[in-house]
Amino acid sequence: MSFDVSAQQHLLPFIIFIVMLAIGIDLETQHFRKLLREPRVPVLGTLVHTLTFPLAAVILVASSLALDLGLSEASLIGILLIAACPSGGFSNVLVLIARANLPLSVVLTAISSLLSFFTVPLFFWLFSDIMPVLSGRVELPVAPTLLHLLVLILLPIGLGMAWRHRNVEFVTTHVARMQRYAQRMFYVVLVLVIVQEWEVVRSGIVEALPWSIVLCVVTLSIGFLSARLLGLGPDDCATVAIESSIRNLAVALLIAANVMNRLDVAVLPTVYVLAVLLVALAFSLVWRRRQPATEPSGQ
Repeated sequence: MSFDVSAQQHLLPFIIFIVMLAIGIDLETQHFRKLLREPRVPVLGTLVHTLTFPLAAVILVASSLALDLGLSEASLIGILLIAACPSGGFSNVLVLIARANLPLSVVLTAISSLLSFFTVPLFFWLFSDIMPVLSGRVELPVAPTLLHLLVLILLPIGLGMAWRHRNVEFVTTHVARMQRYAQRMFYVVLVLVIVQEWEVVRSGIVEALPWSIVLCVVTLSIGFLSARLLGLGPDDCATVAIESSIRNLAVALLIAANVMNRLDVAVLPTVYVLAVLLVALAFSLVWRRRQPATEPSGQ
């Protein structure tokens, strides 16, 4: 089988559908009922974690342009792309490691994924509007983007939730295994795409890694401080900070490869995963040390 086209154009969308289906089967209506009963923390957390990354991205990109730091167009667009994407499921793992508020993390990730149908194209429009110098360089075709998000994000999440509702016992028993398989399949396809486009990836790693680390540090800091200023508790602040720094790589790859047809733009979002492993994981481990060895907060 040749992966020169199918890995990014055919296999990647299929795997993303499976990953989003796995997210959907982990969601229960009780997550959203709790949101309606106690809306303050989830609503504030959603506002902070939705706006933190785009704000940090605009600051970094504007600084790079103003100071002429030589950030390539691909990395510039890559920063804005990862900022526009929804939160990723890895945030739940980091919150669990940190012993912070895991139920809040699950709700924030779910809301972020559902809102992505609107927020991804909206943020790209705002980026071009806020920074006129980017006009014509940061463009996202609206109709193809909405179609991809509808078919590959909202639809599988909805199907996953419906599947769980109709087969609670089976899904509850096998959800962890299904999610592991989905994640492994995604990483296999990611490796295939990277191998296929290795020259493009290799040329962008050196530039992308330091910017990715800075971006992760900034989003963690802004997310935590903003939540603190809004009066959230310590564990809620840590949860919002982690959620603010994590983005869904699958969605970023989907848009870069299948909507923009720009694999060079996908380099920074891919490298950002390394920054998360270095910075966000370290934050979670440090936060964990200040907590007693009990169940995660909120459970």
